[in-house]
Amino acid sequence: MTSKINGITFAQNGLEAMYLPRRKQFKVNQSLRDMFNEKHIYTRIIKDGSHRLRYDSLIEVPLNAQIEPYTLFLGGRRFFSMGAFSLTGNNDLPLNTVVGRYSSIASGVRRMQGSHPIDRFTSSTLTYDMHNSAYQDYLEEAGKSFQNVPSKVKNGGPITIGNDVWIGENVTFVPKGVTVGNGAVIAGGALVTKDVPPYAVVGGVPAKILKYRFPPEIIQHLLKLQWWQYGFADFEGIRGDDKIEDFIHSMEHLIDMGDIQPFNPTPIGIDDFIQTEEEDPKKPQSN
Repeated sequence: MTSKINGITFAQNGLEAMYLPRRKQFKVNQSLRDMFNEKHIYTRIIKDGSHRLRYDSLIEVPLNAQIEPYTLFLGGRRFFSMGAFSLTGNNDLPLNTVVGRYSSIASGVRRMQGSHPIDRFTSSTLTYDMHNSAYQDYLEEAGKSFQNVPSKVKNGGPITIGNDVWIGENVTFVPKGVTVGNGAVIAGGALVTKDVPPYAVVGGVPAKILKYRFPPEIIQHLLKLQWWQYGFADFEGIRGDDKIEDFIHSMEHLIDMGDIQPFNPTPIGIDDFIQTEEEDPKKPQSN
């Protein structure tokens, strides 16, 4: 079973992209580290058994998390839903981010804070923010009130990142929800203001389509093939530098002959994290 979000098929069944994520914090202990080792969730790129997460530091996990084995969270403390063979660096993506398989997200990727309405007499938050303590104190001391009106400017929403996506360093997403299609590439330093089509290469401020990775007919073949649903250990006869036409032909042959089956590992979810809280073994003397 798979899940479809904004036209993108993800391997996890029942995967959700929440507008406002509910979350839980966990303190790093030996049980959590052991669970990561057992479930193949990596915090360093080199296999040496070590972890970058220090004991008693806090991480955040969305309650609907589905993290597949063989994912790499190389920076940050947010562990959002992500597919196998994907990696993310030290970035500030929100917890309602969803990432497919075989995707690479560099460090410094983040989402802007909220947008303000600009068609009012002021762009200040005073016209719609009823919780600002400075404004509240001012009105209280003045003995007066001001009529706030909710803003219609949309903020929040998930960042949905497809399969085989590469996002360069210091990319910024606008505050609303954005979808990055399968196979897309976002150049470092780009400001992404709208959805990115499959296999588009975008860059700039604001980001614009610079080119596509392949001709239209090749893109259609790849989107139909959905090669990312398979584990690359089963790519018999395929080399890393095969021409894209040869790769498509080889994958189609493997599928038609029944020589390859979808990779369907069990993802880890919030219950796996909660279980690590039940027992906190004595810390080793060193990290």
